[in-house]
Amino acid sequence: MDIIEIIKKRRSIRRFKADPIPDDLIKKVIEIATFAPSSCNIQGWRFIVVNDQKIKEEIVNQGGAITIKTSPIGILIVYDKRTRNLEYQDHIQSGAAAIQNLLLAATHFGLGSCWICQLPPKRNLRKILKIPDNFSPISYVILGFEEREPVEVKRAHLLDSLIGYNAFNSQSPQEKISTLKLFFYRVFRRFYYLLPVFLKKKFLNKFIDKKFVKKFDN
Repeated sequence: MDIIEIIKKRRSIRRFKADPIPDDLIKKVIEIATFAPSSCNIQGWRFIVVNDQKIKEEIVNQGGAITIKTSPIGILIVYDKRTRNLEYQDHIQSGAAAIQNLLLAATHFGLGSCWICQLPPKRNLRKILKIPDNFSPISYVILGFEEREPVEVKRAHLLDSLIGYNAFNSQSPQEKISTLKLFFYRVFRRFYYLLPVFLKKKFLNKFIDKKFVKKFDN
């Protein structure tokens, strides 16, 4: 496949076979990630491969997506946050560029992947994975061999409606989001993070996953 085919074929995959991923394949995927652009060519990304089931379950118990513990491995991408450009958070942009490369490399090598931001608070992740204070967790990617052929996902909008010339396209579709609902959602998330782990593990996590987490075909 050429790069255009890989980009169009890539899907977020959450269902995997139990087959383990060879270490050399994991390293190949990460190597491609390191060729992403980074602000001032700092290349401040680091990659934490998570294949210990107890650690995966600890991440889920503290607020991570359920799929983290049902996936063969995960890779947490962290980036040196000592940026001079707080306005545009270039450390996050640089880390995200590496993640996109990683996802495309996974597709090239026949792996399914999913970019996950439903994670515990960063301070908790630092403690679980022994991350230095100057590195900020950017996102977590789950990897595995696809359980089945993924379903095609159509683009949400027509291309022309997304493009503006010299100004924002005033005809571009805007998602209707209730400001009040968004406020309460953010407050609930903050409250959830403050709850003891045993309450999340015993009572809340399965309920939240069943009632509030969006489900996907792939």
